Amino acid sequence: MGTPRHGLSRPDLGFPRAMISKGRLLAGGVVLFALVCLVATVDYSRGRVPETNSPLVGDVLAATTARECGRDATEVVARHLPAGIEQAAAERILDAATIIPPRPWFWTPAMETATTWNGDTLEALRTIKTTAFGTNLLRIHLTFGDGKLRRLAAEVVCRFD
Repeated sequence: MGTPRHGLSRPDLGFPRAMISKGRLLAGGVVLFALVCLVATVDYSRGRVPETNSPLVGDVLAATTARECGRDATEVVARHLPAGIEQAAAERILDAATIIPPRPWFWTPAMETATTWNGDTLEALRTIKTTAFGTNLLRIHLTFGDGKLRRLAAEVVCRFD
């Protein structure tokens, strides 16, 4: 048997030993980078499944998807805020309409909770889902008369930051 003709003690396809370990290191780095990119893309685009203790927000989330911007949600909201409900009870339901903010590791969720009165009309904005690219808000318009709800309109609005 003896020494091979090319003079190397191991058959390694004729490449120097350092070249193979650099190639393996480079391939490992590319695989790691691809894995981080995949996790980041899924995290950015899908966001987290919102956690909420509010039946109103839970029903709106069940009835809509993240891609439905400008969707009418009046029918879903009317189940929780029926016509004739007392103003104080409606305000309590709106105060409870929140989500528990996600805790992502590389972006900060934008949470919005706003209530504006204009005469007898109340407009409420509540964050129902947040991702790194934007938020889904539930916009609710309530018109009261004699302390009771007379008219209701609701929609899911998307904001891209």
